[in-house]
Parts: sequence; C-alpha cells; structure tokens
Amino acid sequence: MTYQPDKDSLDARPIPDWYRDAKLGIFVHWGLYSVPAFAERTDSDYSAFMRDLMAGKGTADRIPYAEWYLNGLRVPGSPTNVHHVATYGRNFSYFDFRTEFETHADRVDFADWARLFSEAGARYIVMVTRHLDGYPLWPTRVEHPHMPRDYRPRRDLVGDLTKTVREHGMRMGLYYGGGIDWTFLTKPIKTMTDLMRHQALGPDYAHYAAAQWRELIDTYQPSVVWNDMGWPADYDPHQLMAHYYNSVADGVVNDRWTQLKMPRNRLARSLYLRFVGQALKAMAKRGRSMPERPPTFHYDVATHEYAAPATVPSGAWELTRGLGKSFGYNAQETSADTLTGKELIHLLADVVANGGNLLLNVGPDGEGRIPHIQQAPLRALGTWLGRNAQAVYGTRPWTRNAANTTSGDEVRFTRNGRTTYAIVLADQPAGKVIIRDFNAPETSRISVLGGAHTVPWQHSDTGLQIELPPEQQPQKDAYVLSITPA
Repeated sequence: MTYQPDKDSLDARPIPDWYRDAKLGIFVHWGLYSVPAFAERTDSDYSAFMRDLMAGKGTADRIPYAEWYLNGLRVPGSPTNVHHVATYGRNFSYFDFRTEFETHADRVDFADWARLFSEAGARYIVMVTRHLDGYPLWPTRVEHPHMPRDYRPRRDLVGDLTKTVREHGMRMGLYYGGGIDWTFLTKPIKTMTDLMRHQALGPDYAHYAAAQWRELIDTYQPSVVWNDMGWPADYDPHQLMAHYYNSVADGVVNDRWTQLKMPRNRLARSLYLRFVGQALKAMAKRGRSMPERPPTFHYDVATHEYAAPATVPSGAWELTRGLGKSFGYNAQETSADTLTGKELIHLLADVVANGGNLLLNVGPDGEGRIPHIQQAPLRALGTWLGRNAQAVYGTRPWTRNAANTTSGDEVRFTRNGRTTYAIVLADQPAGKVIIRDFNAPETSRISVLGGAHTVPWQHSDTGLQIELPPEQQPQKDAYVLSITPA
C-alpha cells in the first residue's frame, strides 16, 4: 500500500506488532555536550523546570539535562556559564569541544555498546543523530546555512552504530531535534516565550530540517523515527511520514510533531508572544496548566517523559527517561541520582503492565564510555529478564494492572494468550503468599518462572493463596507467578 501525505491515510496504517512486543528500548544521547558533561546537580527535575518555564519564570539553565549545555552557557551568570568560564576560560567556545569529541569518536568500539544493550534485554535502540546544538553525527550532505561544511564528525557514527546494533539482533531507531536548532538563533531559552521563538525559525530552517530527516530515512532505514521539540510550521510533517512509511514498511513514528503557527510580521509576532506569556503566567498563578488538545497530526506512539501518564492511554505509548536526571552524561550525578537495578526492574514491570514500552536512556561520556553507574542497573535488569522474559516480551495488559499481597507487596499483571503473569515487586519468599482480591480458574497451573515445579494454591477469603517452596536461588527484587488454566 502507498500512503498519502495526509492524516487520514496515515491513521489507517496499523502499528507494527514488533513495537508492542519489544517493551524495552535504549535511548542514546551522545554528542559535543558529553565532553563538558555538566548540569548543576540540584533537587530540581524535568517537571519542575517545565512548571517554571510555563509560569514565565526565568529558568536560567536549571533544566537537569546536560545536553542543554550550550543553552545554559548563553545565560550570563548561570551555573553552566560560571562552570564553563572557570574550567575552560572565557574564550573557549562550545564548538571547541569538537576536537576532543571527534578524536575519541574515531576510536569508539560500538560493539561494546551493543553487547551491553543486548545483555540488558533491549529489543531496539534510538540514537540521537542531531540534538539542539545542531551538530549531526552522520556525514550529512545537507548544507547548514550558518555553520561550516565540516560541522560534523569525520566518522559516520550513525551508520556504524546502526550496523553494529543490527548485527546484534536489535532494531535501530533515530532521533532528530526537528523543532529547534540553537545554531539558527543565539538567544537562550529561559521562558516559554523564548522556547516559542526558537520554534518559529521560518521556511529556510523547515526545509533544512526536512531534508536532513529525509536523508536519515533514506540512508539508514530506521525502525523508529523519533522527532523532538515540535516541528516547523512551514512544512507539513505528513509529507515526511508518508515518505517514511513508503520506504520502511514496519516503521514507527512518535508524537512530538506539534507545530507552532505564529504571525510572520515581526511586530505582530512580538505582540502575540507577549500575550501568550501573560496568559501563561496568569494560568500558573491560578494553579492551572495549558489544556490538552487532541493532536491534529498523525503519530503511532505517545511519548511521556519521566512521569508515566495518570490515565493509561488506549493506544501505544512509551515512557522515556534517563537512568539519572539527565539524558546526556552529567559527571555531577552520583549513584544517589541513578536508578538502582531494583528500581529499574520495578519501573519496567509497571510500564509493561500498563501497556507501554520503556525507552531508557544511556549517556556515554566524552570518550564514548558508558559509565559504570549506568551499566550496573542495566546488567541487573538483564539478569532479571533472563529468567522472567516471558512475563514481559510479547505481553499485553491483563484486565487489571495492579494488586497487592496481604504483606503489602505490590503486584503487576501482564498476559500472553491464556497465561496471566503476576509480577510481585519484592524478594521471593518461602511460604504463604496471598494476592488480594484475585481469583484463578479452578484448573489453573501456577508456577514461579524459572522454578522447577508447579506450586500448590487455593482460594481464600482474602484472595489467591500460594505456597512457595524454599529455593536455592530465590529471585531478588521481583518474582513472577505464571498462571495458566488447564
């Protein structure tokens, strides 16, 4: 089937099964910002940053994302600006990080990354090909109107990682910051009106971004097209999506294509931004946020960042977050800021039970090494999935997504065919376990995944009572009960 560049045609296309089955993806943020690897370590998080941004407060660079280093550097007196001057000097430009980054990029062995991702249980990877600093990680032939022709690495980093990921049996997706490019506008983003200015760069930028996306699609045939920060109002994203679907039969598109339409006239645009800024401040003062409106564009997957949706979406969705508070590597973060293996296992169980995918970010350092504090939880997750994979991959939500045991442990449910899986978010005990308000068909066979035998069970007044035998190697952090009617 040939898809047309309009929402109705694209909406008729079903979401490929591979995506719903995959459950776990790895996001990779790696670029020039990985060399300074700095964002101020605070108690603030992404939600707090967005709240202040919407309220019109000057956020300086209090976003905890190290990949926003260039934006923070442009704010005089900000923590990033102060750090940069003290560490590198006033005359050292952000773009001077290219020398160190490219030297190390030439030598990185992507097989090390791919092995780690595969061992962690990832089924697909999404690589940042160009973040908001405008620096592409592939040998683009699309000329940048404001930067030199060599503003890109010597090595085709996108191509080499794509090849290696596929050799290790995983799918490859690509990210592109389509809505914003800081090399087109030098004023930093501190308020929501600043953000809107950066999302209204005009037709020249729109055609530049579209040309780069098309180049990425045609060259690397990605399984996921992951756009970010909206999309220019001067180019219909459905043209790009139709081209993608007609090129990659089982490709998937995310939902970050919102277009901001502003007046062309400079005075009218200024008045419009002032009005919007005042309205946002008034809403924030009353404790309100912008009302959600149904998107006017096509997408396959709804993306939620750091916070899972309050109401479970009916369609495909994903939760994306870093292992810490940043996506790009932040050398200021410690293990206290980073998910533990246990927290990561519980997070994946929660997301999958609610029908979503987890797109978990890894931020290599400036030398292309994945830090140990990021590797440790990934390896713990991979070990757990090695025993409990069938409760995760290829599953769908059950009629309920959660319950509790009488001892207070949380339970998450998934299903595959006639089998229901109860993922108990606790160390595996020996003895009686009761899942509250849960009934199994009388002929059910119940076993612990990875265990040798079925376990005895019965219904009680409280719920499903299971008798777990002692094991030589009981599961840590979470164990899974497989419940299948005979």
